[in-house]
Amino acid sequence: MVREGMLRLLQILVQYISGVLIFILIGSLPILLRDLSYDTGGYFKGIKDLTLKVLTLTGLTYDGQHEMLPAVMDRFFYSMTTLGMALVAAAAAAFMLSYLLVLFFEKQKDYILSFIEIIRSIPDVLWMFLLQAGVIWVFKTFGVKFVQTTSLGSDHQAVLLPLISLSLPIFLFLTQVIILKIFEELDQQYILLAKAKGLSYFYMLNVHVIRNISQDLQGHFKTIVWMMLSTLVMVEYIFNLDGLMLFNIKHISVELFVFSCILFFTPFFLIYRLIELRRLPL
Repeated sequence: MVREGMLRLLQILVQYISGVLIFILIGSLPILLRDLSYDTGGYFKGIKDLTLKVLTLTGLTYDGQHEMLPAVMDRFFYSMTTLGMALVAAAAAAFMLSYLLVLFFEKQKDYILSFIEIIRSIPDVLWMFLLQAGVIWVFKTFGVKFVQTTSLGSDHQAVLLPLISLSLPIFLFLTQVIILKIFEELDQQYILLAKAKGLSYFYMLNVHVIRNISQDLQGHFKTIVWMMLSTLVMVEYIFNLDGLMLFNIKHISVELFVFSCILFFTPFFLIYRLIELRRLPL
């Protein structure tokens, strides 16, 4: 058992190091293609220098002069906090809405899923602009500004609209998946057996169905994360959030890009591995 645990730990460590090296190799490609010619020597030298900087966390700068770590870490935690709040809000709202739909609108299931599919087809950027336009229209019409439409310094931070914009695609995706999973579980043989034993619908739904679909939803975690990260870029840019994505757009450099990728990669890699370990037999 101890040996198997050590082997798993070693495998996870090798996977993590491989991921970091891939980011360094890809991030250093601009050096290889510098001045429309192949600079192979410069590419390998850049990989070596960047690897040493990442491993030792020394000499990392942006704009060629400013120390990277203090500026990057603050913005990284800000971006991760925004991601975490949006994910929790989207998951809670999706479970709540799906639960209510299953209880009270079972016959309208197909219409509801079709409507969700139509809403999901609308580009995320359009939703963001519509939210901003709606707030501005309310302010111009009624003179009431209930939320900040864009961040303007530390005293005027946009919070609600970015969270809605970031959580809306995940909320729609999760709602669609949860509804389908619930009805898929309700057609299983064990549910028919439970009905024959006289168990109530609420008991089967809350104890068996919800528990089973919660395990199935873990398989969608990677999809959810990539959806949120791609949306986060647009959210930080459109709402001028002081996060790590916008910081990369403003200060484009190889070191900053690679180090930012590693920062985002690390926590999600650990979460993925924990989920996988939970699924492995003891």
